[in-house]
Amino acid sequence: MLKRIAVAGSDEKARKALSKGVKKLDIQLVDVEPSDSLPDMTDALLHVGSAQDALHLAVQQADRSEELLHLLAEAIDCRESFKPKSSQRVVDHATRFVKALGLDDEQRILLERGALLRDIGKLKIPNDVLLKDGLLTYDEWTLVQQHTNIGADLVRDLPGMEGIEEIVRCHHECFDGDGYPDKLEGEAIPYLAQMLKIIDVYCAMTSPRAYRSGTSSQDDALAYLKNERGKHFDPELVDVFLEKKIGTVVKDSE
Repeated sequence: MLKRIAVAGSDEKARKALSKGVKKLDIQLVDVEPSDSLPDMTDALLHVGSAQDALHLAVQQADRSEELLHLLAEAIDCRESFKPKSSQRVVDHATRFVKALGLDDEQRILLERGALLRDIGKLKIPNDVLLKDGLLTYDEWTLVQQHTNIGADLVRDLPGMEGIEEIVRCHHECFDGDGYPDKLEGEAIPYLAQMLKIIDVYCAMTSPRAYRSGTSSQDDALAYLKNERGKHFDPELVDVFLEKKIGTVVKDSE
């Protein structure tokens, strides 16, 4: 059934990402002014300039259309100039990782949704910091690190997102306690967050952005995971990731 989503707001980049994302879905975007009433036969209103409103819409519609969570992830990717479907690649790796570990469907859904929304907090980090071309200052890096707390606050207590908060908050923690935001160590880090950290780092190293090629080869990325085994990453999870070839590159669809 065709869904009509009214889109308000002035964030043109996010609007283009949403338009591209719905091309093959039964979703029609209808432009409206923020002050307009909701058009007839419209399922929901999306404010593309508001991370909170966008997330609420996606979550409210999640039971009816999982695609809306993917659309939100596309908007997040677009803001950082990732190539289309970058977050979907993280989700695909998460699905394979869960299967390799023999986890149940509930854990799979949690990790997949955590993968999609892991960087939702970056929507509230200023562009001049998030997209800075060059080294960040100490204060700027401290601000970027806050995206995990911001993201956790955004998903907290939302229907359908139970269990996602700790994944979003903790996916940059390190096994040796050298991560952020809370410098958790070892088993104090939620298990699914430890899994997502491995996937996120691997995909970040091997995925191209719109303006450059990938930063590392697949072999280099796998070697990095092995070298950081027991330091940045849970050693047993790294072993499974490597042995089960979770990092097998799948060509992203354009």
